[in-house]
Amino acid sequence: MTVAQTILIPSCIVLALSITSCKKQESSPSELLTTALPRAPKEIEDALKKEFPGVMPGPKFGDSILRHLADRYKITPRMMLLGTSTCVDDIIYTKNFHLHPDINGPFHLGGLGGWPFTGTSGLEAFAHHVPDSGTMVLIVEPHIGYSAKAGWGYILRPEQTEASSCCGALVGTLRKLQKGALTGEITEDDYQGGKLAEMALKHDKEILAAENPIVALTKMASLAAERHIRNHVLDVDLAHIKYIVIITGVLIDTDYQYCDYQYCEHILVYDVRKKKFVEELLNQ
Repeated sequence: MTVAQTILIPSCIVLALSITSCKKQESSPSELLTTALPRAPKEIEDALKKEFPGVMPGPKFGDSILRHLADRYKITPRMMLLGTSTCVDDIIYTKNFHLHPDINGPFHLGGLGGWPFTGTSGLEAFAHHVPDSGTMVLIVEPHIGYSAKAGWGYILRPEQTEASSCCGALVGTLRKLQKGALTGEITEDDYQGGKLAEMALKHDKEILAAENPIVALTKMASLAAERHIRNHVLDVDLAHIKYIVIITGVLIDTDYQYCDYQYCEHILVYDVRKKKFVEELLNQ
């Protein structure tokens, strides 16, 4: 059973907590910033599902999270603070990142590849901003593109005629890995790139042997980011917080005229007062 099936998905928000929705009609490029984006054609959705079983339109997934948290924990949107460890790619925000008006945030924790580069200092600052007796909601995920013409690792962006790389940082890391030119050296001038290289080199054989190496690298980045958050989120001052919700997976960007999709690998709910994780949902 997938996470989606476990928590009974309805419909409504993108990148977990947005207010846009997918519709079946087409949108022109000039309408994209003011109207809802349609779902991708069936052949694209089928390609997404092959690599990411249980994937669904972002709006559908997002509404399910809000419904589940409200029904099970009585968590209301106004008592949440959203923190995102997603890539800095502009397409995430230009295309569809319109937050639900009742939810505070987002507090940005991520950098290239969705890695939580703000570290424990960022988590500490984020925790202090959560409403009293409120909920810290963490979205931790890299992103990957799927273009109708170019396939995995690419999307067609607004006002461009050819698909470009997505996630550009992970695609660039993969190209260097394939050429044997990835050193994993971490420098002050390119700290984030060095960390991605270090992560890729730890899994180089698995990535290079994969049918779709960019998909494999993206999944590795997701797992690494989740480990980092889980290892450090409880190290900060949580005295005034009631719950922590950690959502991990992969955001899948499609060409500019279609809505994005959400693959959820893991959902964790931590009860601060009980000092334990009270729910764990896996995509399996």
